[in-house]
Amino acid sequence: MTVSGNPLFSFAVVADTHIRPEEGDDSSPFPVNEMANDRARYVVSLLNNLKPDFIIHLGDIVHPVPVLPTYDPACEAAKAVLDSLDAPIYYLPGNHDVGDKPNPQMPAAGVSDANLDAYEAQFGESWQSFDKDDCHFTLINAQVMNSGLAREKKQAEWLEEDLALAGHKRKFLFIHYPPCIRSEDEAQNYDNIDEPARAWLLELIREYWVEAIFCGHVHGFFYNLHGDAESYILPSTSFFRQDYSELFRVEAADQHGRNDAEKLGFFMVTVYADGHVARLIRTNGERLSLGAPEPNWPPRVPALHTKEAEKAAIGVHLRHPWAEETELPYNGPMDEFHRKSVRNDYTLMALWELGISQVRVPLSELMVPRIRDRMIALSRIGHRFGAFCFGVPEGAYRDALVTNREVIESIEIVVPWADSEYAVPELKALKEETRLDIVLTKIETSADKKAAGSRFSHFVAHGFRVSEIDQIDGFLKNAPDAKQTVDAYVFRISLDCSPWEDVQELHRLMSERNTTAIVNIRLASENPAEYITDDQKLANQVAEAVLVGYAYDDVSVFIDTFMDLDRGYFPRHGLFDRRFNPRPASFVFKYLQSTILGVGSDVKLGERYKAAGGLVCAFEMAGRDCWLLLPDTGAMAISGIDVPRPVTVIDLLTGIVGPESNVAGNEIKGPALLISN
Repeated sequence: MTVSGNPLFSFAVVADTHIRPEEGDDSSPFPVNEMANDRARYVVSLLNNLKPDFIIHLGDIVHPVPVLPTYDPACEAAKAVLDSLDAPIYYLPGNHDVGDKPNPQMPAAGVSDANLDAYEAQFGESWQSFDKDDCHFTLINAQVMNSGLAREKKQAEWLEEDLALAGHKRKFLFIHYPPCIRSEDEAQNYDNIDEPARAWLLELIREYWVEAIFCGHVHGFFYNLHGDAESYILPSTSFFRQDYSELFRVEAADQHGRNDAEKLGFFMVTVYADGHVARLIRTNGERLSLGAPEPNWPPRVPALHTKEAEKAAIGVHLRHPWAEETELPYNGPMDEFHRKSVRNDYTLMALWELGISQVRVPLSELMVPRIRDRMIALSRIGHRFGAFCFGVPEGAYRDALVTNREVIESIEIVVPWADSEYAVPELKALKEETRLDIVLTKIETSADKKAAGSRFSHFVAHGFRVSEIDQIDGFLKNAPDAKQTVDAYVFRISLDCSPWEDVQELHRLMSERNTTAIVNIRLASENPAEYITDDQKLANQVAEAVLVGYAYDDVSVFIDTFMDLDRGYFPRHGLFDRRFNPRPASFVFKYLQSTILGVGSDVKLGERYKAAGGLVCAFEMAGRDCWLLLPDTGAMAISGIDVPRPVTVIDLLTGIVGPESNVAGNEIKGPALLISN
């Protein structure tokens, strides 16, 4: 399910625009719904800039349901907005367009022949298919399933024939309601397809080897596998469903979560010779008012999806639960009579946005069936897991490593260093049994520290400091078979240290010892009570970490932390906040890594030096001279940097690419990259 070969074409998938009449509509009591039309206009402008070959709309084109007098005016408003698309658009109906699925628990009137007639008069047939190259695209009407309407049988017969006639073509399926949100055997709820149609549809998906399914309705991101078919539930362009704000352990966004604008967007799908990539394009709730001039769309670094970043060298720690299942409150107007259980897939979405495949998780997660199953599923699309534990695993934990050696790439063992040499025979046996890379490191606690005054430090950490290489030397000298048993050692670099300097030193030390290192770039203070919120400082640290991570094969870099720790100990900002909305450091990570992988990952480090307003890190990449600029605070003048001209400037906070003359006021306000022309 990874990708190979050349990209063939691209298409966009848009869901849940919820367009209303330009005036006179009161079908929603929520203020954010009044923004839907302007948000849709912005999406149209952006799509015209991105130039997909075609666009598919997953339904809920409009907000007023067919029984309202504003339905027809809303349809006309929708066509006025969407007809401005340069690429052809294909529609399928959502529940707002034709009525809810047939279930007495649904909040609105159900689908009917009259509603379907009204929709088809506006947008054409409610199911259809077409081909592009050697791919077949099928759009179906979810609402008629289980309805007993004549159209249900007609569509079912048509769908089976359509998929059969497509033969060996690659098949993509589009539908409003997803078959399920969390699992195929979940109970019926407002957001899935009820039985028996669900099982029937899933059987067809497996029988005809559907490659991907795209679904709307839920207004949030979820991902599942049905056999070999990848199933994507898309965000909306208009609003976030506030009931799903329960996924995030933090105060809800504006309008009780409904205007969580960073969650809004659509998908751009690139079809490769083998496989596809579905990438989220965040619109952040941006709006374009009627009659306003078109936005300026400057060139940007194309962000790489995890599937496209095979050579990605930087991993992350997943400190927070990453496959967590949450039960939502029963709280009407939907699902008033039962709890709905869903899995939070925003960790996965964030990993894909940054092109991250390597993640570090506790070994204990292999012991939880639902998490283990998720790890197995994600390994099929290119994710790589490193597990860690305290002490040499035994019993069921050891069995789990053996059973899941296709999922786990390495096992990191944390030990009291005084016991390390005695653990070598056990580590050797573990390596022979599991055939995994063995990674070793030490535990450090407050008991290892000398007391200073009356302050009591109470902590546990792991990993060597660069200055502690002598401890590894002693271990290698005293422990027989250590060199042949241990594949790597874990180091940690704190926030007050430079990854640029420390990783270079580690490379020298590892080369001398013919071994490798894993480096955790810790974005935390040494003080467990200090809250680290300096996003510029963190962005600079991440920029250095990403760059040096591509410089050496014998040093692997992991960023710690992925998502904010805003409570508990060692609180700090991460790459994403608690709603999985991006922090500045995430943009720097994304655009710098994508640039490196796009130009060529052969990085050779040069000099790191002070300049007016910040730091300059000089390096060579694919034979081109480059300079990473890291402002201290505020802005840094490019004109003050003594480098050969001309240069291309990449703003790593926005991804905007252009000549130096295009930089406003010749100043950068965050990490930037200069590349010699």
